[in-house]
Amino acid sequence: MAEIRRETQHHSGMKLGDILFALFKRKLTIIVFAALGIVAAAALYRFYTPSYESQAKLLVRYVLERSVVDPVEAEKAAIASNTTGDRVIGAEMEILTSWDLAMEVAHAIGPKRLLPSAKAPTDNNAAGSIVSGLKVISNKGSNIILISYSNPNPELAPLVLQELLSRYFVKHLEVHRSAGAFDFVSQQTDQVRARLNQTEDALKSLREKTGIAALKEGSAALTAEAANAQQQLNAAEADLAEQQALVNQIVEKKGKKGWRTKTESSGKGPQSVKAQLAGTQAKVAAFKSRLRDVQQRTKQLAELAPQIEELERKREMDEGNYKYFAASLEKARIDEALDPSKMPNISAVQRPSPPILQTKTRNKIALALAGGGLALGIALALLRGLVLNQSVNLPLQLETRLHIPLMLSIPYANGRFALPRNGSPVNPGALTTGRRHPKLAPWEAGHFIRPYCDAIRDRLGLYFELNHLTHKPKLVGITGFAEEAGASTLAAGLAASLSETNDGKVLLVDVNLGPEEVHPFFEGKPAYPLNKALKPSDSIAPAADNLYLATVGSPHSGGPAQLGLKKFFDMMPNMKASDFDYIIFDMPPLDQTSPTWGMAAFMDKLLVVVEAEKDNREVIRRSYGKLIAERNNVAVVVNKSRSYVPKWLDSGS
Repeated sequence: MAEIRRETQHHSGMKLGDILFALFKRKLTIIVFAALGIVAAAALYRFYTPSYESQAKLLVRYVLERSVVDPVEAEKAAIASNTTGDRVIGAEMEILTSWDLAMEVAHAIGPKRLLPSAKAPTDNNAAGSIVSGLKVISNKGSNIILISYSNPNPELAPLVLQELLSRYFVKHLEVHRSAGAFDFVSQQTDQVRARLNQTEDALKSLREKTGIAALKEGSAALTAEAANAQQQLNAAEADLAEQQALVNQIVEKKGKKGWRTKTESSGKGPQSVKAQLAGTQAKVAAFKSRLRDVQQRTKQLAELAPQIEELERKREMDEGNYKYFAASLEKARIDEALDPSKMPNISAVQRPSPPILQTKTRNKIALALAGGGLALGIALALLRGLVLNQSVNLPLQLETRLHIPLMLSIPYANGRFALPRNGSPVNPGALTTGRRHPKLAPWEAGHFIRPYCDAIRDRLGLYFELNHLTHKPKLVGITGFAEEAGASTLAAGLAASLSETNDGKVLLVDVNLGPEEVHPFFEGKPAYPLNKALKPSDSIAPAADNLYLATVGSPHSGGPAQLGLKKFFDMMPNMKASDFDYIIFDMPPLDQTSPTWGMAAFMDKLLVVVEAEKDNREVIRRSYGKLIAERNNVAVVVNKSRSYVPKWLDSGS
């Protein structure tokens, strides 16, 4: 059998309409939590203790590291690179926030002054209050440190910050300068001076022994002197050889006249030649003696040269150390007397400012409370509406999530939608749906259900025509998933709507009623047992034009009505033989023991009423799948659907 279905393909998943529905349905929860957040924020404004803040700024140009070995070498310790500068700034920030510094400030100001409300304040508690109110920050790559301190007392804020800065400079010197540096440098200077004196005395003794002032110059002088003596000795020996040859010649030619004449003519007699020879011999001997002396001194110098060189090197080193320690001693003396507040490398760009009332923290907390209340309300609304709630909230969810075609959606009416239980008091001509909200009965033309029942009637007629269902009677079953789903009201309205078309008789069978209960359509109108109403020979009185009422069971059977499949099947010939055109069955809800599961297969059309915001989606999906597996004649009607979303936001879902 063909079924009119929507052609539009709906995609499963969460839609904007689902979110808006969840939010607006539980808007009261959101409003309550938002109001609680606003109240908490207002209480915070009222009872929040005001805080006053004082600020100061420090400029750190460089840091002088003064260690025990290198006390005051400022030039080598100057920080130039950005990376190292960040580490230096970080180290100074650690000093500013150190517990020792806070303890010194707390002790200087006094715990009672810092904690006036405490019964027995201690230095530790006071230091903790200082650390908690202190904030030290510096931007990356900057050598400016911003220090701020907050305190409820406006007088204490600048006082504590001023004391902190004053003691910071002293603490800075203690950290970067070794204790007793001046004494150490003075002691080292004296030791170096003593070693230098010893070296100079030893070097002087060796110089006196060698007769030279300096090893290098003395060695060069001795070498030159030896060369000169050797040269003079060589010349004297040459003269001596010449004169000795002349004397020998005189001796050989002593008797010859020519030689005599010649020697005499030259003015050189034998005696004078011999005298000159003796003088030359003496000169040669002197030169040899001098050369031997120079050689001896050279030998002595060569033997003592390593000692002299070692002493000269030691003297140079001791002189360098002495000069260094002498300069360091002078710098240490200056550093010892340095005023911490006048350090050249760190200066205060801004002294502690006057106290300023701080509202940023209070405003942030208040805003967080107000916004947190609203956010918590929204989160709870979404959690309950989208996660915890598994019911069908919007009619469109049948198609988008369950892929079940929707026949019709009936909006929620004021008061309870479903009929009251049979046997309850009913005013003549009206159906009381609430104690203070009387409503018309669903078969009356003014009842709000009638337009929807007429629409269902027309769609049923079209369905029967398209599927060529021309037999009589046509069986239409109406059921739901709960007793209050509105199936009885819809069945009564549909029966009344079908009876007004003048197409034949309509029998409304209430399968839910017990044998002693009467359907409260019109007070005093008869309702017959089903087996009696189906007999053609019996004449039964209508409750209205073309509308007849029947119940399951008989008034004498006792207990609730039971209509099994076999009994229902046995009654099928009587139904077909009856003169009714439509038989509307107000069937029990679909549960595990409901007879509706078996009766549904005998219906020409089965209408399943889904109560919006009540019926579980998984139950609907499984029940619908089971029903259409037996016979594809099921249509779904969503009842009591509400739209909490404003019309300008409602997408018509």
